[in-house]
Amino acid sequence: MVKRYLASAAALALLAAGSTAWAQGWRGQGRLSGKVTDEAGKPLAGVMVKLVLPAENGGPDTKTNKKGEWAVAGLGRGTWNLDFTLEGYEPRRVSVALQEMERLPMMETVMKKAAPDPNVVIADELKKAGALVAEQKFDDAQQIYTDLLAKYPQAIQLHIQMARAYHIAGRHDREIEEFKAYLAQKPDDVQVKLLAGSEMISQGNAEEGKTLLASIDESQVQEAAIFVNVGINLLNQNKAADALPFFQKAINRFPDSPDAYYYRGITSIQLSSAKVGENKEEADKLLASGKADLEKFVAMAPTAPEADLAKKMLEQLK
Repeated sequence: MVKRYLASAAALALLAAGSTAWAQGWRGQGRLSGKVTDEAGKPLAGVMVKLVLPAENGGPDTKTNKKGEWAVAGLGRGTWNLDFTLEGYEPRRVSVALQEMERLPMMETVMKKAAPDPNVVIADELKKAGALVAEQKFDDAQQIYTDLLAKYPQAIQLHIQMARAYHIAGRHDREIEEFKAYLAQKPDDVQVKLLAGSEMISQGNAEEGKTLLASIDESQVQEAAIFVNVGINLLNQNKAADALPFFQKAINRFPDSPDAYYYRGITSIQLSSAKVGENKEEADKLLASGKADLEKFVAMAPTAPEADLAKKMLEQLK
């Protein structure tokens, strides 16, 4: 029994050795070596050199030393694929035909610097521009944006960054120009349309702003404040009749927004006063609507800063 056991163990050992040899069929007596440099001839250390014998679907790998040199022995015959990779450099692939027991001369491989990732470049430059804006060095910041846009014209979001910087600088005409440049390439961007339309209205170009806002699919508006802010801008320009529809839009889209009721209420009351001498029936309807809105606002937001003012207005209108 003991002899049979030993014999079986020996057979298993031979089988295991055979499996290993089969799994590493790329092994042999050949040798490859080389040196990797950059385009200036400087040795590159740490380059990954992966050798694959396609016929065996396997092979070893190694890395270059400080001198950029590498060497691998124990290679079988066949055409080997050598892949060279190093972060910051373009990968290289070289094919070499190797015979058994053959040692080829040292290979010379040159790797080129990889082009920088545009996203990384843009992100780094935007940080610099943002710091300049914070320091109110607007011209320097805009030069960075302009240079980036010239180099990467597909990065149309840069127009929004430029608009923001112009807004902070108080150059609203240039701000609107950048919004328009962006929308010319991406006309369906709802958020930018809202920003641009609101800014146009704020700067006195109400007709163009309202036309732009009217082109928006209201179902895509995600916040009541967008419509409310447009209405407030119109109110500040003494355009209550133009402001009222935007507060109505806010209520239609966001019926739980207290601010929309507050501003629609005070706007209706303001319009009512103007209509008294023209059309009393219409004036009374506007007044009733305004009072109802203020009452709803107080009920919805009793602790809001505007609640006390709304209550005073309601007392005066009794």
